[in-house]
Amino acid sequence: MRVWLSIAIAVFAMGSWSVAAGVRAWHAVSLAYPPTQAVSLSKPVSMENVGEVANPVAQTIVEAMRSATGAEIGMLGAAFFDESVQFPAGSLSVDSLLKAVRYPEDEVVVLSLTGEQLLQALERSIELYPQKNNAFLQLTGAEVRFDPKAEPGKRIQSVFISGAKLDPKRTYRVATTAPLARGALGYFRIWSKEQISTSTGRSIAQVVREFLQRQRTLIQAPAWISE
Repeated sequence: MRVWLSIAIAVFAMGSWSVAAGVRAWHAVSLAYPPTQAVSLSKPVSMENVGEVANPVAQTIVEAMRSATGAEIGMLGAAFFDESVQFPAGSLSVDSLLKAVRYPEDEVVVLSLTGEQLLQALERSIELYPQKNNAFLQLTGAEVRFDPKAEPGKRIQSVFISGAKLDPKRTYRVATTAPLARGALGYFRIWSKEQISTSTGRSIAQVVREFLQRQRTLIQAPAWISE
């Protein structure tokens, strides 16, 4: 009602109730009151398992980063999400979804990592499995098969990036946040901040808002598959 009242006032101010005037007024008001962004949840989603398994809310946030940068892989550690947050079934606004992130203003960056470094990172991610791990990586763009009964450090069975088998010698573009890129959660043992190839100057919140303008459902990719 507020929007239509604004249109009426704007058109009246133009001194004409013509169609052209109405269109111009609607355009002006639409800029002032952009459409509400939301995704649809068919069932409740809890962030409680974000340190153990792929989580659809976390994956949606990570995919927003990957999409914004054009990277091959997106990843973010469990510690950067708030595991106490729960979402009921129904419509989920972008503001509500961002409550799942502890630091929504963190900058989105791109790391250039070798396949071997990625493999080491994935092993670190599941070294405590099935226990919760703050270093567990929420992923998009990758499918990882692992043996939970194998010795830690030797659990990864296979990794596919965009459908192609991981090449240990190849360099991959990985979307993440500046803190993780600088080595947070112990990942400084695997890569250095000097491997940041792109600093976007944009926050998680910004890229998620942009992503949800075209994405209306949560991402649910089989990133981690236990065998």
